[in-house]
Amino acid sequence: MLRSCPVTRIARVRRLRFVAMARIESRTVLDRQVLDEILHLIEATTDLDGHRPVGEHKYSHLKVGATGWLGVLARDDEGTLIGYAHTRWGSPGQRPRVAVEVVVHPDARRDGVVATQLLDETRTAVARAGGGLMFLWVHRVEQADQTLAYELGFEIQRELAFMVRPLEERPARAVLAEGIELRPYREGRDDDAFLAVNNAAFAGHPENGGWDADDFAERRSLDWFEPDDLLMAWRGDDLVGFHWTKWHGHESDEVPAHEPVGEVYVLAVAPSAQGLGLGRSLLEIGVEHLWERGCRQVILYVDCASSAALALYESAGFEHRYRDVCYQQWIDAAVEDAAVELRRPS
Repeated sequence: MLRSCPVTRIARVRRLRFVAMARIESRTVLDRQVLDEILHLIEATTDLDGHRPVGEHKYSHLKVGATGWLGVLARDDEGTLIGYAHTRWGSPGQRPRVAVEVVVHPDARRDGVVATQLLDETRTAVARAGGGLMFLWVHRVEQADQTLAYELGFEIQRELAFMVRPLEERPARAVLAEGIELRPYREGRDDDAFLAVNNAAFAGHPENGGWDADDFAERRSLDWFEPDDLLMAWRGDDLVGFHWTKWHGHESDEVPAHEPVGEVYVLAVAPSAQGLGLGRSLLEIGVEHLWERGCRQVILYVDCASSAALALYESAGFEHRYRDVCYQQWIDAAVEDAAVELRRPS
């Protein structure tokens, strides 16, 4: 993970870059052994930092064992993996061309030296692949313009707010509009309807939009998925919205050693059902469902630019805790018309 790095320390970072440099490797194939090393690094960092250093979307690829992308690895003198840059590639001309997250073991952060090496190698790879827009996610940021990423020339693209709602008592029961029925997800029967509503509600969204059957199946293959946690609202045969909740157990992948925590994982309303108050009803129904599962705290991530969603969550008792920031940087091609088809995991 790239940690906040004050401006006054940047000069030290650049002066120290000749000291304790890591050995950098770029791999176009990540076999099972390397994937296990990466997962071990993420788990060790999670234990020490108290939170997982990469986001759900990218972590899911590692967890299910997808292997078809470029990985940038940093090793110490003994060959131990101490850093990793995770890349998710789009096709040439797609925006972004690549989305990146960086994790460095806390004992090897060295004022940003290893993270800078990993990013330098990643930017070189993008340039050799024909260039394009590069996204870089940095987690748990206090000041978006006071990070190593910002000092390395990345611009702020967007910010996600992490919000929390304590559940000290059972939430009030929500009421759905007349003619709308709630039922849990049914595998194989509800997939097409889910994808249609999800993609309509999140059209153009870089993470939640444009899902296909494989994207949906990938999420359902993760250990935490339970069909009963995906609550779907139907009007006759038409799906009009859903609240996909997530239950984090005592030792979840994201947060070690905690009481059960619930998450508003995805909340979506079909464009045809806007104006019925369905989003608020589904939110409260999902929160009550998580209470029944033993959660006494609910969390969520929301785009800070989505004023309507922020207002909904704030009015429902969610409080801001911190932000995750997506930075961007345009990478010029190393050789004109040298676009290479580096695809996302298959």
